[in-house]
Amino acid sequence: MPRNDPEISELKKALDELRIINNLILNISKIRETNHIMSVVISELIKVTDADQGVINLVAAMKDEDLVTVVRDIERGESSVPYKVNEQISGWVLKFKEMLKVDDLDSDDRFPKLDSQNGQFKSIIAFPMVIRDDIIGLTTLIRSDRKKPFTDDECRLTGIVASQAAQILANTRLMVELAEKNEMLDLSHKKLKEENLKLRSEITSGFSFENIIGKSQAMKQVLTLVSKFSNADSPVLITGETGTGKELIAKAIHHNSPRKNKPLVIKNCGVKTESLLESELFGHIKGSFTGAVGDKAGLFKEADGGTIFLDEIGDAPPSTQAAILRVIQDGEIRPIGASKTDHVDIRVISATNKDLKESIKDSSFREDLFYRLSTLLIEVPPLRNRKEDIPLLTDHFLGLLRIKTGKDNLRVTSEVIDVLINYDWPGNVRQLEHELERAAIVCGSDGEIGFEHISTELVVSTDIITESIERQGKLKDIVEKVERDIIVATLKEYNSNISQSSKVLGLTRKGLKDKITRYNLAIPRDDN
Repeated sequence: MPRNDPEISELKKALDELRIINNLILNISKIRETNHIMSVVISELIKVTDADQGVINLVAAMKDEDLVTVVRDIERGESSVPYKVNEQISGWVLKFKEMLKVDDLDSDDRFPKLDSQNGQFKSIIAFPMVIRDDIIGLTTLIRSDRKKPFTDDECRLTGIVASQAAQILANTRLMVELAEKNEMLDLSHKKLKEENLKLRSEITSGFSFENIIGKSQAMKQVLTLVSKFSNADSPVLITGETGTGKELIAKAIHHNSPRKNKPLVIKNCGVKTESLLESELFGHIKGSFTGAVGDKAGLFKEADGGTIFLDEIGDAPPSTQAAILRVIQDGEIRPIGASKTDHVDIRVISATNKDLKESIKDSSFREDLFYRLSTLLIEVPPLRNRKEDIPLLTDHFLGLLRIKTGKDNLRVTSEVIDVLINYDWPGNVRQLEHELERAAIVCGSDGEIGFEHISTELVVSTDIITESIERQGKLKDIVEKVERDIIVATLKEYNSNISQSSKVLGLTRKGLKDKITRYNLAIPRDDN
């Protein structure tokens, strides 16, 4: 079948939507400030839906019916008046707890007293941000009469993003509240550190290079460097794409080094604002900033005598880079608000998926820090460059999944192995692990993972789909059969629980019920 088949185009379009959603959710899940989360969400939604304006309102904490405008964004170059969500619009969404779609505000019978203000606010979509049946906010997008109303595809995409953003936003707000109430300070730091050291000792006793799976020439070279660098004490920089196993390499170096009985502290440098990152790394003094209710030792101090692993070092802000450089050069740290410096004996291992030499060119990364960090350099190859390791990795992950799922006979067919080997794996080893876990959940009780249990994305990207079309018929029929089988298997796995099954499948409850009806499946009893 030709590759320009409309059905394949539709499938690729759906995959593009999934990538947009996945990338956005990954980005906002790394943010820990509510305003920043909402700003990213509304900006991205405006870009992908071609809206003119967007606004996110949060329900006031003490008044369920009141909305507080938190984030508003206007398309770059747009000169219209900022839109303020009308009480009739918000009241409708709060009442019915579902999407509101207005194609023409001037003629919509639901809102006879509203107008588009000379076409500025002609079409509107508004989505409730719901957490456990409670609306925590409202996401609204607006278009003027210069553009057509929002399409169903744009509404669906916006609804998915608003729903996922609500979950992340709620979790972030909860963490902020917990931090403000100082609950984390009730934990005994000394006890945690002792338990941490004990756990690390137990991990070390069973840790060896065998934890790193691979027999390819590329991985043999990596392991050779790991062995040599373990006995040194110089900084190590590990480079490689996301999901290649850089953290595993760092752990192997530490646990086989002379510092193995001392702490290994891991920190991702791309998940905090500049001030919070520096506070976590270097600590702070009581009263040095709002919320600093007590002295706090930073992670560099916790790792004293051992190793600190700085993941995503390329995302560290400039001031933090300068402070890290001082640690490497002089072993010197200065907590925020402190008048004196402290010293630590520490080995720094860092990792990045960025090209730091390019970052040096655009002045986003310090050249002197790069050469300090990369005294010893390890480049971890992407999975597509070591495909001979895929069968070994598959066997390793299946062994772990047999224990996790209780399916002792868990295995893959030779056809599936061919698909796995032929796929390029942009998410590398981590993506392979997650793909196998998903397949292990949806496959039958006999434990055999077949062609119908793997993601459509993998199938479409390989030549195997052409052979299957020749044997089995139209692409639409194949995709529907795969989708139907996966839904049936997932419902069976979770005892017909709609809520749990929809989460595993990445669908809303309504979306799953619609597919059950579409495929004429027996609708299970839904108590949850």
